[in-house]
Amino acid sequence: EMLNIVGIQASIVLYPTESGGVIISARSIGEINVQLLLEELGGGGNKSAAGVQLEGISLREGAERLFEAIDKYFKE
Repeated sequence: EMLNIVGIQASIVLYPTESGGVIISARSIGEINVQLLLEELGGGGNKSAAGVQLEGISLREGAERLFEAIDKYFKE
């Protein structure tokens, strides 16, 4: 649904696991390659759909790592 919003090129969802980690799911319909973005965090997928599981971190730390990966993606 989020990708149906005008001007949105990618959507990323973070959610905590019961075991104390974070799962990140990313989807893209534009020029943003979410595979490259989440590979930076140890995940994988393809240009339009990717994911990663981060164990032993808080939701806040997962978001911080994601923001760092996003910054690096757009700098390159």
